[in-house]
Amino acid sequence: MNDSSSFLGRLLARGPSAAQVAAAREYSVDELADAAGTTVRNLRAYQDRGLLAPPERRGRIGVYHATHLARLRLIGQLLERGYSLASIRELLAAWEQGQGLAQVLGLEQAIVGAWNQVEPTLLEFAELQALFGAELTDHNLDLAQRLGLVEFAGDHLRVLNPRVFAAGVELHRVGIPLPTLLELFASIRQSLQPVASSIVQMIVQHLVNPLLSNSLPHVDQLQALNEQLLQLRPLVEQVVDSELAQALHAAADVELGERVGDVLRGFLSPS
Repeated sequence: MNDSSSFLGRLLARGPSAAQVAAAREYSVDELADAAGTTVRNLRAYQDRGLLAPPERRGRIGVYHATHLARLRLIGQLLERGYSLASIRELLAAWEQGQGLAQVLGLEQAIVGAWNQVEPTLLEFAELQALFGAELTDHNLDLAQRLGLVEFAGDHLRVLNPRVFAAGVELHRVGIPLPTLLELFASIRQSLQPVASSIVQMIVQHLVNPLLSNSLPHVDQLQALNEQLLQLRPLVEQVVDSELAQALHAAADVELGERVGDVLRGFLSPS
């Protein structure tokens, strides 16, 4: 569990004092509702919606424990912050599956946004072979699958990122071999991963964590943060695009300059 989910963990763990835990205090349904500041009717409704675990059955009597009280207190706090019962159920279920609060509250999607929203397309194998010819070997096809570029879908191949695929097709058409393109893609992905991690860590540290450090945010605060993150995405894209363009320009100066120099030296050298 990451740091951003520690507050939710503390709330879920919060309940009776150490002395009460040692004494293993138990609650009837009326006592539990009273301790949590709610009603028996609400408690039943939370159970029906899967928000609260059923009591321990002892014959015809239902016995509740500190964990039930902690859960009820958390539900109450979330309701006060404007969360609906449906969203509370999703939040608790996601947290119990090991997801962090940023992911649970939808902040992760706000950070990633449209970068990861690409609609796959389907191609027949014959179409793919027509594009890449003899270079579409089993080895290259396996590599493309491992890189997450394509996957088999029955009699077809599913292209998972059409934009990347279209760029690769054009580069191949002008003469760059398919194995070289796949190696380059793998290298780009590996090189960009630490950059992407640094960007997300910066956003989480300075924008997300302060909002989640001491309490769960109100729904309005969460919406404002989501809007802020949505505004940041194009700015980050601009920085990355600008730096890549500058790096390509510098690399082209070096590589092409050296190649032109070699050619000129060949012409000028005495035969």
